Order: sequence, then C-alpha cells, then structure tokens
Amino acid sequence: MTALAVYTLDEFVKDLQRAFASHPDLVGRANAVTEVLEHLLKVGGWVQEMIDQGGYESLPGAVYTDKEYGHPGPGFHITCGAQKPGQTNAPHDHGAGWVAYGTYEGAIQQIRWAWDYSAGVHEPRLVAKESFVQQPGDVAYFLPGEIHTTTNTVDRSVVVRVESQKVATLWRHRYLKDGNTARAFMEESVPADH
Repeated sequence: MTALAVYTLDEFVKDLQRAFASHPDLVGRANAVTEVLEHLLKVGGWVQEMIDQGGYESLPGAVYTDKEYGHPGPGFHITCGAQKPGQTNAPHDHGAGWVAYGTYEGAIQQIRWAWDYSAGVHEPRLVAKESFVQQPGDVAYFLPGEIHTTTNTVDRSVVVRVESQKVATLWRHRYLKDGNTARAFMEESVPADH
C-alpha cells in the first residue's frame, strides 16, 4: 500500500518562510501568507494528523515560532486550536503585528471595528464596521492597528493562525466598546535580546 502524500508542518513552515522573504511590503507578505494558509486548509496535512492522533482537545495551541522571518521583527508564530461553542474575545488589535486566521473546520465570525467621530473628536465611539463568517477554507488577516473580534459560531471550530510575530510579545490593546476606551497589554515579557 502506498502512503498518501501529506502537507507536513515542515513544508508549511518552509512555504511561510518563502512568503515572508519574497515580499518586502506588509500587504504583499500578508497576501502571500494567506495563499500558503489557504493551501493548508484545502489539503489538511499536519492539522488533520494532529486531530486524528489526539483528538480536538489535544490540539496544542502553539505549534511553531520562527527565528528568522516575521514582522515587525523575526518570530512569526503558528497556532492551531479548537474553539468551543460561543467562544469569543473582546475587541482587540495586534499592535505592530498582524494575524492571518484560517478556518480549518467549523465557522468563526469576524467583526472589524472602527472609531466613529460623528459626535466630535472628544466623543469617539467604537462601532462595528464589517462582519463576516469564515467557513472552512476561508482566510482573513488583520493588519497592524486593525481592531476585530472573533467568535466561534458552531459547536466546534478548528482555527490555524499565523501571527506575523508572536503577538503575546507585542504591546496591543483591548477595547471596551461600551466605555469607548482601550487598555494596553502584553502577555509575555520581551526577551532581553529583542
């Protein structure tokens, strides 16, 4: 019996490295990363192997961090995890980084937020600007400074994220839409050699 060819994590990482290296501009890189992620979602490869070997609960979250490629500095980061029914987050940005979200299984709703200054510059309001649902195979990215919310809309979704740099090491903001305020935060301290 002949083994089926599988799109491995190593191949995925090499393709992402080429995507980061082949485009000097931010949007070019994000589009190239989107193409690589779309290919993974189409063929399954290492994501399906992880699910088959350990089930959804064993999906590791953090999968890989690169030492050479990324934006704004080295360190693009891959995550893969299962989201529970209704799992959501507060409106947030990714600081100086950006993130591409790929839906492998299930469906997630993305909401892009924007500031509305119609009441004057001293009374901005955070308002939903765009809402869409990512079905299996869909990829969307959010560039530096873009505010968004992600919500799982079904029983379980599997999402692969490619962060341009491990966002836990970047200063970012969470937004309180009812209070029209933001809070800066960083989940991990930045290494001394950064």
